Amino acid sequence: MNATWHAAHRLSRKATATERLRWHLEHQKACGCRPLTATMRKKLEAAAREVPEIDPRFAPVVKAMLRSAGVTYGGKGFGSTALKLRGKLFAFVSSRGRFVAKLPRARVEALVEERVGRPFEPGPGRVMKEWLEVDDRPAEWLALAREAHRFAAGEEGVVRRR
Repeated sequence: MNATWHAAHRLSRKATATERLRWHLEHQKACGCRPLTATMRKKLEAAAREVPEIDPRFAPVVKAMLRSAGVTYGGKGFGSTALKLRGKLFAFVSSRGRFVAKLPRARVEALVEERVGRPFEPGPGRVMKEWLEVDDRPAEWLALAREAHRFAAGEEGVVRRR
């Protein structure tokens, strides 16, 4: 058993079926301390056929972020398919087609001041102060997603480089 891998890749109790399947795939590649059951193999095959639809502007971000340990894409977040770190949502494209990322409140305020985006409002009058919504700046999405990933991972001093 690869104890180091297991310690770094804990499966959340709230993990979606897609996240569980991805975890088992990664487990087989990195550790493989136990074989996949026939049921799990069938689920993996079925999941391979059911790829979530990705906004073409968001696809490069998803592809890049899935290279990071513990990152999955799928499930629902604020009505959208989202990027998650060990089950914790950190970036997605909203149902209105806007990129949204979870960042520290002070960082969101600074980016709003720089006119990069605005605080995310999932519903009228419901402002999410740790979520930044960006209209149409796909060139900045990957940098913001990486910053949101670091924030979700609990890293201090999250600062985006320009």
